[in-house]
Amino acid sequence: MISSGYTDVGRVREVNQDSFIVVDLLGLYIVADGMGGHAAGEKASITAIGTALDIFSSYDFENQKIVGSDETLSIIDMIRISFKEANNRIIKESISSVHLQGMGTTQVMSIIYNNKAYLGSIGDSRIYKITSSSIEQLTRDHSVVQDLMDQGLITSEEAKVHPYKNVITKCLGMQAEIEIDTKEINLEKDDKLLLCTDGLTGLVTDEEIKNIVNSNNDLNNVVKKLVNLANERGGHDNITVVIIHNN
Repeated sequence: MISSGYTDVGRVREVNQDSFIVVDLLGLYIVADGMGGHAAGEKASITAIGTALDIFSSYDFENQKIVGSDETLSIIDMIRISFKEANNRIIKESISSVHLQGMGTTQVMSIIYNNKAYLGSIGDSRIYKITSSSIEQLTRDHSVVQDLMDQGLITSEEAKVHPYKNVITKCLGMQAEIEIDTKEINLEKDDKLLLCTDGLTGLVTDEEIKNIVNSNNDLNNVVKKLVNLANERGGHDNITVVIIHNN
């Protein structure tokens, strides 16, 4: 397993509120897109990622137990625990300071273990599976336009220019009780997973993402190419990309 990640503030924003982490040793990969005034969004996204690192650093993957505990917990259970704890920490921090009030963050997470990927998501950051011939979005956007598309009220083309296209319906820090999406998939040799914020997907199409990922074996080069393309098209948001190659 090899991976690479890259983040950029973009060409409009003054602060980068995105965060990411790649920990090949744990098979842990996360992208988070923070929101909130001043440095609040950055604080929220860093808190979410730090929480996951805390929790999975104490997890025994082979025996499916937290170190020092007898309770059996699956990787999906652990993902849910991580998101819930991150949500609690963000809310606690947001009420502790007037400067952090209203902060929140999206988060997509992939845990890779024994040729399987275990996924968790909240918000509109995304995870894709990419092969030599296909790209598949594995996560569902928690957004107003996605809900409208699901109801058949707008098309995917209309969603791209809808006035509410950046309005999300779920995130960490929004409310005390959260529901996240989880998924487990098998990984074949040479499958790639790509995690990203909407700073990429708002400006680069799925097909373009697939072509760039498959055009170069150097993952460091791939993530920079994707970010650069989004910047060339305006870079109106922070842009973050993580890619994992099941080699």
